[in-house]
Amino acid sequence: MRARLLIIVLGLLALTGCSTFGGGSTGEPAANEADATFSLQMIPHHRQTIDIAKVAVERSKDQFVIDVADKIATVEAGEIEQMATYLRSWNIPVPGEDANATHKMAGMMTAKDVESLKAAKGKQFDDLFLAALSRHLRSGVDMAKNAQAKGVHVGSKALAGKIVVSQTEVIDQITAKQKS
Repeated sequence: MRARLLIIVLGLLALTGCSTFGGGSTGEPAANEADATFSLQMIPHHRQTIDIAKVAVERSKDQFVIDVADKIATVEAGEIEQMATYLRSWNIPVPGEDANATHKMAGMMTAKDVESLKAAKGKQFDDLFLAALSRHLRSGVDMAKNAQAKGVHVGSKALAGKIVVSQTEVIDQITAKQKS
């Protein structure tokens, strides 16, 4: 998956004849490969979070789990739209919703992980969900920190910063819940 994303980004850069692309009419700096890669990877990452969060909202009886799942799904749906807007403005196709193609991407749950989660019930489900979500969000934080360090697009870097803060807060809440 990562190689395919890199090929897409590099191909677009070659077509435009530069190492950056897209500067908007607002005088915003053009995006670079790190900005594009961030959105291309984070969109499927967020989609998986939303998918497992929907399962948690439907199946859990633990109000903490339901609240965390509902909140993260709502926030990440808005972030997907923001990243999709950036990609379209850079003339880069928005990733499709093929979950099978993205399970191999770093930080993603495998198809087997998702099936194990769906098969669990009660407290076992809640514990598996929180552990999986925590790991998943940590990889999102790492991706966002990379985008902050290497990206140039103001909006993309700001979104990455927001993701670092919000997902770190959720991870901390999950850790506190797991210790209680």
